[in-house]
Amino acid sequence: MTTGESLMHEGMQLYREGRFEEAAARFAAAQAAFAPQGNVKDAAEAANNRGVCWRQAARWDEAQAAFSEARAGFQSIGNVAGEGQVVGNLGALADSQGQPDQAAAYYQEAITLLETAGEKDLAQATYTALSRLKMKQGNWVGAINAYEGGLAQVDRPSAMQRMLRKVLHVPRKLGGG
Repeated sequence: MTTGESLMHEGMQLYREGRFEEAAARFAAAQAAFAPQGNVKDAAEAANNRGVCWRQAARWDEAQAAFSEARAGFQSIGNVAGEGQVVGNLGALADSQGQPDQAAAYYQEAITLLETAGEKDLAQATYTALSRLKMKQGNWVGAINAYEGGLAQVDRPSAMQRMLRKVLHVPRKLGGG
């Protein structure tokens, strides 16, 4: 395992233990180790992980800075899926800060990027986050629409997901839609 990889592994372990600031430091060290190797993808991933840690630690400015670095890195190599993940994390950051409109805009942008990249599982997770946000706002129709968008991403739905697809279509059929 290279130094950057071992630092990423340590950072993930610290994150799982809830030691967010220590994890962020490991991810910063990993990012610094990947940069001289020209490994932009892993450096951007380390920056994204650092942002997630700072968000968990409620260190908003640090999270924003880390996500900005990660997004720029993924954009520089044309990694649309990676950029989509970062934008989804920016949505979670805005939600954590009590900025629901900004969060919804980021989630929508992330969904577009993830769908473009063919990342159905990540798009589904982002639709779910958007649905939860809409529910917190009391926007039940928006929540249902977002959840339904997430269900549409599932190639092999479970029995429960198939049932939900049918149930969510009932109001549209009744309304003539």
